[in-house]
Amino acid sequence: MEIFLQWIGFDGGNIPEGAEVSFYFANLPESWGVFVFSAVVLLIGWFVFNLYRKENDACSPLAKKILALIRMTVCLFLLFVFLEPSLSYTKSRSLRPVIALLRDSSESMNIKDRYVDETSAKAAASVMGVTVEGLRSGKPSRVDVVNKILNEGDSELIGQLSKKGRLQVLDFSDRVTEVDVQRKKGLSENGNDKSAAGINEEQIVFPHLEANGPGTDLSGAIREALTEKLTSAVIVFTDGQHNASSQVDEVVSSSKKRNVPIFFIGLGDSDRPQNISVTNLYADPQVWNNDPFQIQAVLRAEGIGEESVRVDLVEVVESDDGELIDKIIESKDIELAPKDDQVKIDFLHTPKSPGAKRFTVRSTVLDDESNKEDNQPPSPVRVQVLDDNARVLMISGGPSWEYRALARLLNREKMINLSCWLQSLDEGRLQQGNTPIDQMPSTREELFKYDVVIMLDPDPREFDVDLISLYKKFVREHSGGLLYMPGPVFGGRFLTGAQTSEISELLPVKLGDVGSMEVDGLLSSNDREWPLAIVAANTDQPIMRFYNDPQKTLMQWKKLPGTYWSFPALEPKPATRVLIEHSDPTLRRKEVARPLLVTGQYGSGRTTYLGFDGTWRWRTKGLDAEFFKRFWIQTTRYLVEGRSLVGKRRGMIETERFRYQIGDRIKINARLKEQNFEWLIAEEVKGQLILPGEDSSEISFTPLNGQPGVYEATIVAAKEGAYSVFVELPEDEGGKVKIDSNFTVTLPLKEIKDTWLDRNKLMSLAKLSGTSYLNPDNLQELPSIIPDMTRKLAFESPPFPLWDNRILFIILVALLTLEWSLRKKYKLL
Repeated sequence: MEIFLQWIGFDGGNIPEGAEVSFYFANLPESWGVFVFSAVVLLIGWFVFNLYRKENDACSPLAKKILALIRMTVCLFLLFVFLEPSLSYTKSRSLRPVIALLRDSSESMNIKDRYVDETSAKAAASVMGVTVEGLRSGKPSRVDVVNKILNEGDSELIGQLSKKGRLQVLDFSDRVTEVDVQRKKGLSENGNDKSAAGINEEQIVFPHLEANGPGTDLSGAIREALTEKLTSAVIVFTDGQHNASSQVDEVVSSSKKRNVPIFFIGLGDSDRPQNISVTNLYADPQVWNNDPFQIQAVLRAEGIGEESVRVDLVEVVESDDGELIDKIIESKDIELAPKDDQVKIDFLHTPKSPGAKRFTVRSTVLDDESNKEDNQPPSPVRVQVLDDNARVLMISGGPSWEYRALARLLNREKMINLSCWLQSLDEGRLQQGNTPIDQMPSTREELFKYDVVIMLDPDPREFDVDLISLYKKFVREHSGGLLYMPGPVFGGRFLTGAQTSEISELLPVKLGDVGSMEVDGLLSSNDREWPLAIVAANTDQPIMRFYNDPQKTLMQWKKLPGTYWSFPALEPKPATRVLIEHSDPTLRRKEVARPLLVTGQYGSGRTTYLGFDGTWRWRTKGLDAEFFKRFWIQTTRYLVEGRSLVGKRRGMIETERFRYQIGDRIKINARLKEQNFEWLIAEEVKGQLILPGEDSSEISFTPLNGQPGVYEATIVAAKEGAYSVFVELPEDEGGKVKIDSNFTVTLPLKEIKDTWLDRNKLMSLAKLSGTSYLNPDNLQELPSIIPDMTRKLAFESPPFPLWDNRILFIILVALLTLEWSLRKKYKLL
């Protein structure tokens, strides 16, 4: 066949390698047409035979036979073309199913079980290749067991599974991530032979499992595996804990309807552990000297029952020779009840000296604990104690209710040294404050003594261009803090006056046409109280925080009195944080609500815009005006801390929050300046990130578009504990200035609540799926019970006609020409 196809010029490249080729007649008659076709062939043969038999005797009988043969060949050739001889090919391939391997990567998989349950102990010991006693003393984590099974265990098991289908690996916690599987060549067991048995075989290498997920969504993982239509089986390595809102039973039932079996392999110890651990250690990164602050932790008890546990607050101090010494500051006896699984612990500590401090919380170790290494967090929390007596200058155009309430508050605050300048006060009368002044500071020497300036609707008549320029240098270069509250009396004139309008450059809001907006504001009615619209995402900002729980803080903010009047600011500037907005929808501009409380950065200093009055009315809420006090003291400290944390005024590093959970994405912003205090311009800035209990690792900050000197880095919180990040910038004479920041990562409470192997649940789910529960040492029969769902797919090509080509046409013409020539030679008609 191949020779014939080559002879007639058929292109064999149209047929793929390995395809099955078939020859057939596309126009072959069927049914009664076969008899008609046969009769036509016989009739043609009879006609040709009789034609040349009756020819005259001008040619010999041999010539007649040759001519008859030629004529018969031409007729048969035409009949052959009529039948349309054709070729086609069939290409077959196997469609391999997918076997999904699901690996639990939640934080509970890092637990090192004590293996009290004998069944769990024997299974894990068999996998790890040790005795039960060796297992209990070595205490491998559940992650270690999974990695041992997949990468160091029975390679024949993985090979047999791969023959049943393509292996797809999904790691799951509160989200699902597909993992790339590597395939490499390796010698078979008979690899030393030169026979076929010794050829290279493909080996599958699984990336090591890393468990750092903040939750476990078992149903979501199975549902993700079933999105692949070719999935023939699902194998789940898990401890059986599920703390998402979805129902696992529903997705397992759905899998059963699709005839996709799910095999559950249980990891861990089914015996509920007896253990006490201390987690989620937290304290504010910056606190004030001689001012009490909270240090919080969570005491987690499992299987303890009624017990009295001593918990110590410990300060980690460094001796002169560099040795770390634990100094117990305070102790508490915690009475545990059988129903208690988590107890929040609060210590109130008052630092007596400024500087960097480290604190931890430690519980006593009980005799029968399953893990005696987690009675204190893996690393202490870092706290920067700021020096006392922040100097605050408050300027007010008149004795408003706001001024009176705030002056009394700050004057009594022992951490603040207040100086007031009431512009409307009669000459010769004593100004308020801890340190009274007899004139408004107007020189660099006078102004730069202060850390924060609070301006409450100031009168522009005492200001000029030079003084406003000095305020800009105070914030930009001196790292001072500035709060500006416009009022209905002087706000418009102060922000539009020729001498004072440049103050708007300091503010974190855009003002637009202040003149026209102020007219509109004066014409509008102020007799309605509008509730404050709190930006929920920013309730954890230091100014806004009333409680440690952001949701509780948000609810308290909604209970505070609203506002009657607000200054008509247009919108926030880029890279600022809006904390409160106006709730009146008619005041929105371009779908942006009117900003009322906004924080920002100007140079190396912090700025705050408070666009409404009436905070003094908050004194009616809470015990002893507690929310009014907290707001203003926290605002003042926020502005002071900006000056305290800038590292010789060269910049600052900030995170959106001080506390995160494992799995959170953490954005770290750095605002950096050159030695001449101009914004640092670079394609990349290298920093150092110190993880809990580890050495520092390099981190890269990349510039933000349109924001000179502002750089950003993003990390994922992977470990519990205190983190530190810093950047070192060059100084004169080869020195360096260090700019740093701290934050804390805690464990998600839902993930550490229930951690034992829930074998009963996995058995129930396996029964629902129509399979059986498997121990990790009993996986040899797994490949044989997984159904072979391989499917054959065949592709049949369209016909390739063999008659429609130049070679056959030439043959036909040649035969007709030969017959015509012979007939002319013998003078036949």
